[in-house]
Amino acid sequence: MGWRPRNGHQPRNGALAVLAALVVSLLTGCPSQPPRFVLAMNPWPGYAYFALAQARQHYDPRRLTLDLRNFADNDRAVQAYIAGAAQAIATTAIDVVTICGVAPERCPVIVYVIDESRGGDQLLALKVVRDLKGLVGRPIALDRSSLSRYLLARAFESEDLPPPLPSQLRFLPATAWEASLRQGTVAAVVSYPPRSERLLRALPLHTLFTSRQLPNEILDVLAVDPEFLRLHPDAVLALVQGWQAVRAEERQRPAAVRHEVADYLGLDPGTAEAVLGGIRFPGTQEQYELLDPEQNNLPPLLEQIRQVLYANGVIPANTPLPATEDTIARGLFRGR
Repeated sequence: MGWRPRNGHQPRNGALAVLAALVVSLLTGCPSQPPRFVLAMNPWPGYAYFALAQARQHYDPRRLTLDLRNFADNDRAVQAYIAGAAQAIATTAIDVVTICGVAPERCPVIVYVIDESRGGDQLLALKVVRDLKGLVGRPIALDRSSLSRYLLARAFESEDLPPPLPSQLRFLPATAWEASLRQGTVAAVVSYPPRSERLLRALPLHTLFTSRQLPNEILDVLAVDPEFLRLHPDAVLALVQGWQAVRAEERQRPAAVRHEVADYLGLDPGTAEAVLGGIRFPGTQEQYELLDPEQNNLPPLLEQIRQVLYANGVIPANTPLPATEDTIARGLFRGR
C-alpha cells in the first residue's frame, strides 16, 4: 500500500496557466497589493513551521499577507476550508479526499507534501486491551477527522478484522479523551501529537497501532483552492518558501528550533525529539515524484484512500479525486 519513490523526473506540458503566472511573477517582481492568504491548520509538528516562519517574518510581505488560522482540531480546519473561510489548508491527504467527497465544489489542489507520518498517528488503549483483537466491540474515542476513521479501518484490516462498528465509535472533543479513558467509558483513542504525548504522560496506556505500520501512506499536505492557485501562484510559493526557511534553520540549529516547535505545541521540550522522530519530511526529488501528474505516484494512494473512506461510509462512491500540481515544487527548485 502507499506510494513508492521512483527515480527521475519527467518534464510535462500541463498546468501551463499556473506555471506561466508563476514565471511571470518571478521575472517581473511582486504586485503592489499582495493577496490576503488564509491558511487553515491544526496543532501538528509539521504544520508548526508555518507559524514559526510567521513569527520570524520569513514571509515576504510584497508577495502575500498571511492570515494563519490554527484550529483546535483538524475537523474544524476542514470545515473552515469547506465554508470558504480559508484559501488553503494544511491537512492529511485523507482529509483532502474527504473535502472532495462532501464538498466537490471546494475540492482543492495538492501542491506540496509537508511530511509523512511515521508513528505520529497512534491508536492508544487501556492496559486491559492487550491487542487489536481485544478492541473488537469496545468503545473507541476519536475526533471527526477522516484520518482517525482511516487509521482505525487500516489497523483492524492489518489483523484481518472487520472495521469497527458505528456503535463503537465515540466522537468526542480531544479535551474529553483523558476523562473518558480514566472513567473507562472508552477503551482506546485515536490520537496524535501533542494530544497523544499528554495522554501517555497522564494515563497507563499502550500503543496498539501507529502510522509507522503504514509506510508511505499517511501524508500531510498543503492543498489550495484551484482558483486562488491560478491567480496567485507566487503567494503559494512564498508560503512554502517561508516554511522551508525554518526547516533550513533547523538543520543548522536543531535543538533550538525543535525546542520552539515543542513550545508552540505546548509540549515539554524534552519530548520534541521523540515527537519529530515520528514524522519524515520528503526532499525536493520526492516532491517531484509525488506531485508530477505524469509520474502518477500520488493518485493510486488517493484512490486507495477513496476506497477505504467509501467502504466506511465517510464519502459517496462518486467522490472526485483531488488534482496534484508540481509547479510550486518546480518554483522552489528555481528559487527567486
